[in-house]
Formats: sequence, C-alpha cells, structure tokens
Amino acid sequence: MYYRNQIVPRLSIDITHEEHRKLKAIAALKGQSIKNYVLGKTLGNNPDPGNASEDQAISLLSEFLGPRVEQALRGELSTKSIEDIRQIARMQVDSASQE
Repeated sequence: MYYRNQIVPRLSIDITHEEHRKLKAIAALKGQSIKNYVLGKTLGNNPDPGNASEDQAISLLSEFLGPRVEQALRGELSTKSIEDIRQIARMQVDSASQE
C-alpha cells in the first residue's frame, strides 16, 4: 500500500463477524470508515506528526519527551539493559498471542 509515494505498513487483526458488523455499524453511524473510527478511538486526538510543520513537530517532540526528561533529572532511571527490555517485550508479545 502506498501513501504519499511511500510504502506504508498494513495492520490486520482477527475479529469475529459479529465484532466486524458492530464496528462497521458504529463507524457508519458516525459517518466514518472503520479505519478512521478505529484510529480515532485508539489514537484519540493525537496529531499526525507527518503533517506537522517543523515548529509543530518540535513542539510535539518536546511534549513527548518532557515527562521523560523530568524523570531522568529526578534520577528515576532504568537499570535494565536493552537486551532485558527486548526479552520483557518478547515475553509480553508471546503471552498476548497465547490468549
């Protein structure tokens, strides 16, 4: 799939026919596609950084990093290595896929 002449990832989820029917009906009632409805519900009103001006992008980045910088300044640092974080993430993904 292409968007603005770039290949974009595709997301696929397994849902029942009933869940699909409900999503389709709710989205239609709101005058939206299923894609736009789901994105609105999951991402909320978060602006798309790809459409932001340079100043807006820097503002979004500052907003995102601000709390993390404050934690670091307070000394709230993680002692986990990158490998530890990867292992935890893999375990969470494996656990979620088994449910």
